[in-house]
Amino acid sequence: MEKELLIVWNEMHERLLNFVNSKVHDDDLSQDIVQEVFIKVFSKIDTLKDKDKLVAWIFQITRNEIVSYFRQNKIQLPANELVEENEVLEDEYLDEIINYVHPMINVLPQKYKEALVLSDIENISQKDLAEKLQISYSGAKSRVQRGRKLLKETFDKCCDITTDVYGGVIDCKPKDPFNQCD
Repeated sequence: MEKELLIVWNEMHERLLNFVNSKVHDDDLSQDIVQEVFIKVFSKIDTLKDKDKLVAWIFQITRNEIVSYFRQNKIQLPANELVEENEVLEDEYLDEIINYVHPMINVLPQKYKEALVLSDIENISQKDLAEKLQISYSGAKSRVQRGRKLLKETFDKCCDITTDVYGGVIDCKPKDPFNQCD
């Protein structure tokens, strides 16, 4: 595992430096923080339960180190600063996740499918959704919430989903690749 970790680390080092520097805006400080990450990664590698999640784990340690730096120095970190990297990390899995989402939405009852597609994929407000579907605003909200709940239940039944501490999806794999989960 240590040899594998060294390979991943060498591949990620520059990316981590860029990520840290985009948050702290100081090259020397970025080097120091990445060095701290390096020490933590190597000293705590035995706590990693799933080696397939090594990259996500390293980024989580990196985010934690950045937050620690800001706390120790009593610097206010904008709330959205670290979420941006989650989005970058999620993009690595986005294509794979999209391959699961569309078929899962398609198995939902039509009224929930339509509500989810319009509100969550096409980004139509729930107020506009209510008008489009000719239902009350509270009815539209309920339909979207129920659709999301059904979608989550479908995913839970068919897939193993891993999220980070922020709730961002970092991995999604079918429980049984031969099961179509209809």
